[in-house]
Amino acid sequence: MRLCNADVDEAERNPSQFEDFDEPEDDEGSSKSFFDLRQRTLSGMDLMPAFRVVVLGLARKLKNNTKDSILYSEVEDALGRYFRVLDSDMQRFANLHEILRDAADKAGAAGTSLVGSPPAVLAIHNAGIGLLHEGMREIAVVLLACGEMQRQCLDLKLDAQRSIASASSAPHISYSKYADFLDEAMALCDQLRRKHEELQQQRIRAMAKLTEAKLAAV
Repeated sequence: MRLCNADVDEAERNPSQFEDFDEPEDDEGSSKSFFDLRQRTLSGMDLMPAFRVVVLGLARKLKNNTKDSILYSEVEDALGRYFRVLDSDMQRFANLHEILRDAADKAGAAGTSLVGSPPAVLAIHNAGIGLLHEGMREIAVVLLACGEMQRQCLDLKLDAQRSIASASSAPHISYSKYADFLDEAMALCDQLRRKHEELQQQRIRAMAKLTEAKLAAV
């Protein structure tokens, strides 16, 4: 099944792409063959590199080939891969949140041994705990953002499916809408990678402060 661009007037679309939308065997067959070949090639790649290959290819088509049709399978594949990427990212942040929470709980329990210590020592200890709690709050914001992107991803997938189900001739989607979402998805992936690295560094700084306070209290 192929999708056409709702952003382009029907008269401006590539006629050869839509004269017979019952998927001519030569055109559809060659596209599907390339798609299947690409899928087999990507099967051995890690999740994120494969996702980047798929999304960059689809985004290029959506932006540059606005009058041509695209395979629904390509759209479905890209959105499905992004959903799995978000699942993976959310799991990484959830794991880090658990690590920070455990560290904060242990630091809070260890705080009783610092009773009577100089104010400077207590300040360092509290600063370390503060960094851990700040990291947990930032992770909560990240998880909310990821959940919102997953919701948008599902909405776009359902939008394409509804267009196919209700179309009397050529099903259509807004190429620009999908391209903008894919650009946002790629940008968020880079932001999440940087944020995870920043939070790891923040955890290291927090643990350094807690260790410093513990040693100073001895």
